[in-house]
Amino acid sequence: MQNGLLILVLIELLVIIGLVVQFIRIRRAQQKIMEQANQIVKGRLDLEDIPLEHLDQHSSIVANAFNAIKTNLMTFVEATKMNVVTLSDAIDVLQRGADNNQKGNDQIAQDATNASMKTAEQLALVKENMELISENDREMKEIETSMGEIREILDGSVEHSKQGVKKLEGYERAMDTMSEELSRINQILDKFNGDIKRIEEVGDFIIGISGHLRLLALNASVETARAGEAGRGFAVVAQEVNGISVKTREGMESINQIVREIMESSRQVNESISQCELTYNQSKEAFLAVNDSFRSINQQSQEIQGKMTSILDKFDLMSRYTGDTREKAERLYGASQAISENMNEIAAVSEEVAAESFTLTENTEALTGMMSGTLHLIEQFHTAIVPTKRRASHKIKILAVSMLDNDFWYGVRRGALYAKKELMDVNAVLEYVPVAAGADSGMVCAEALKRAISEKFDGFIMPGFIGGLDGLLKQAIASGVKIMTYNCDCSSQIKRVACLRPDPMEPAKILAKAVEKTVSKSARIALLVGNTSVGSYVERREAFLSYAREHARFTVAAEVRVQDDSKDVYQKTKALLQKEQSLDAIVILTGLPTAAAKAIEEARFTGKVKLFCFDSNEEIFTYIKKGVIGTTVVQDSFGQGHDPAIWLYNHLVENTKAPETFIPCRLSTIDRGNVGNLVQG
Repeated sequence: MQNGLLILVLIELLVIIGLVVQFIRIRRAQQKIMEQANQIVKGRLDLEDIPLEHLDQHSSIVANAFNAIKTNLMTFVEATKMNVVTLSDAIDVLQRGADNNQKGNDQIAQDATNASMKTAEQLALVKENMELISENDREMKEIETSMGEIREILDGSVEHSKQGVKKLEGYERAMDTMSEELSRINQILDKFNGDIKRIEEVGDFIIGISGHLRLLALNASVETARAGEAGRGFAVVAQEVNGISVKTREGMESINQIVREIMESSRQVNESISQCELTYNQSKEAFLAVNDSFRSINQQSQEIQGKMTSILDKFDLMSRYTGDTREKAERLYGASQAISENMNEIAAVSEEVAAESFTLTENTEALTGMMSGTLHLIEQFHTAIVPTKRRASHKIKILAVSMLDNDFWYGVRRGALYAKKELMDVNAVLEYVPVAAGADSGMVCAEALKRAISEKFDGFIMPGFIGGLDGLLKQAIASGVKIMTYNCDCSSQIKRVACLRPDPMEPAKILAKAVEKTVSKSARIALLVGNTSVGSYVERREAFLSYAREHARFTVAAEVRVQDDSKDVYQKTKALLQKEQSLDAIVILTGLPTAAAKAIEEARFTGKVKLFCFDSNEEIFTYIKKGVIGTTVVQDSFGQGHDPAIWLYNHLVENTKAPETFIPCRLSTIDRGNVGNLVQG
């Protein structure tokens, strides 16, 4: 009896202890919820989610609601920040557009007035031009008539020149014939002179013989005298011979005299013929010169005739052009009149547009006021680090590099752009350099780092997993550039000022806990692991396997290495599902989870194999609602883009000290229990 009573007391005591423990847990959960509520009331949204383990149903509902409210507010505020950036840029563009529009309208009005005046001048000039064209047309017709007459005269002149050339050519042939005859006569006279000369020589011979005969008669007379009477016959013969000799001599002298006279006459005839030939040759040269002149005149006349024909053809063409010009001038006159009327209409429209521009300016000012109010509203919620109130003594220049190949990095980009907007208001410049998908991140980062050194930037921000830059980073630090990393830390040899990142082990542990909570005992899972050169991928794998070894609620049946490429992730996930038919879950420790989710859905493993991943976007939320993705861990991509820039600015202005390890960023989870309550930003 006493033993039974003791047992009852012990049972009641255990129940009471259990109730007390449960009460304490509920109380602690309620306190946690109240603390979260107070923080949210104060505008603090950068809080960790309230853990739902060990909570009763009611507390779990309240905690889940608070987590959803906080996440929704966070998403809303961050989305609003991006909308503010977009709206601010739009307002700037709109304001510049309104200003330019106003200036344009003023210019248009002025130009319209000037154009109207110029159009009136143009009309007058066109009218004068038309009159000049008509006058020019008349003058051209008169010139054309005169040119026709000149052409007829030239045609006659050319014909006469041709006839003259033909006659000269006939005369030239006759002169050539006469020249030939004179040359032949000259040759005959030369022969005649030779014959006369020979007669003279014969005469001289006969005179010589006569002299001998006379001498012989003299000798005969002498001999006759000696002979006496016997030689009287010889004396008679001698006398006769002497008489014949005298007569012969006298006759030959007469013949010689006649021959000399003939030779003198022949000489004079030769001289006359030579002079005639010389005169003919000189006349022939003059004639040839005259003939050449006639030929040249004939050729030039023909050329002039051709040019006159060409000129007349051109005058015909000019006459047609003049007609076309007159027609176009008339059309131009009509167009000028239309322009003048249109310019008056433009002036009227410009006045209306100017009024609309004034309205546009008023609306822009209203939008600016609305944006200021929105900024004031979201500044009440602290979702991230805020710039210090102290202003820098000089313009701070910061260069930030990030990947841009998946949804996580798009969130980083949004955070960086909002930081850029905030820093513009505190005399600082943030330049954002994205590494596009497929680009060499090391090369892009190296070029950006060289620019930071050469252009004397104050700070440089980069994901710590980009390797191969130690030499440049040391050079940058030596030149005075402050280096900050995020998402993953760089080599310990680099003296960076700070690193903003999640706890290296915590994200993978959170994901491992989600797997453990979702799957049954002895479940078989597979890991999709990334490149070992990316530090965050290595840390995720080690943390996940460490938790799995300690808790041993599931078995890692396979590991598959994937690239940061959606096609590679899709194909290797599909191959894994075909090879491992008994898998319960797949955990992807890299980016691009939607490629793996697509492979699971298309292989019809939805509900059988759950996917656990990182990052968040609308597509991931859809896969969670479908049951393809079990849980995703969100690592505050907006904050990882925003907070490093603001923290580094504060450090440069106030010499803010960083923790010895790293500056933690916020983590949260999304699953089927809270995805329906989320605001998608």
